[in-house]
Amino acid sequence: MKKRTRNYALFFILLIFIVFWSALLYFITPQELVEIIGVKNGYILSFLFGVFGEAATLTAISYYPAIITLAAGGLNPFLLGVIAGTGMTIGNSLYFYFGVQGRGIMPERLEKRAERLLEWINKRPRWLVQILIFLYVGFTPFPNNLLTVSGGVAGYPFKRIIVPLLLGNIVLTSSLAYLTALGLRVI
Repeated sequence: MKKRTRNYALFFILLIFIVFWSALLYFITPQELVEIIGVKNGYILSFLFGVFGEAATLTAISYYPAIITLAAGGLNPFLLGVIAGTGMTIGNSLYFYFGVQGRGIMPERLEKRAERLLEWINKRPRWLVQILIFLYVGFTPFPNNLLTVSGGVAGYPFKRIIVPLLLGNIVLTSSLAYLTALGLRVI
């Protein structure tokens, strides 16, 4: 019953956020929003959305509209991508940490699967694994948390995941911001 209540609570929180965000953008254009909060605060907001948007959910559903709104408001897409992507990486790192800490409390069955996953990964060239991490993070809309939790549970070294994770997050966020800015110019 507790899990069901938690799921309902998460659903309604997400629904309230979507309704609030939609209402806000109905009455205030992205440009006006950036004027209200200021450009400097827009970058700080993008960083915080990156950290907490990734750390709070298993999807980036609240993160992407925020980046699109800030890019549409006139923030520099590259700078927005670097700042928000860095924040997103910090949020993903928390999930990696949760994965590492969760190893000790996992059922033996899952622990064996994690060991097999690590063995499989270690049989691949290190550069290939890092390229695959970068491609997954930078070019798919799938949540990075699945990747980072799995890496932590499997015991994959954090130093091998952090660089492709950071670069992928920057590429994804910058691309989203540039496509938004480009779309506004076309319209």
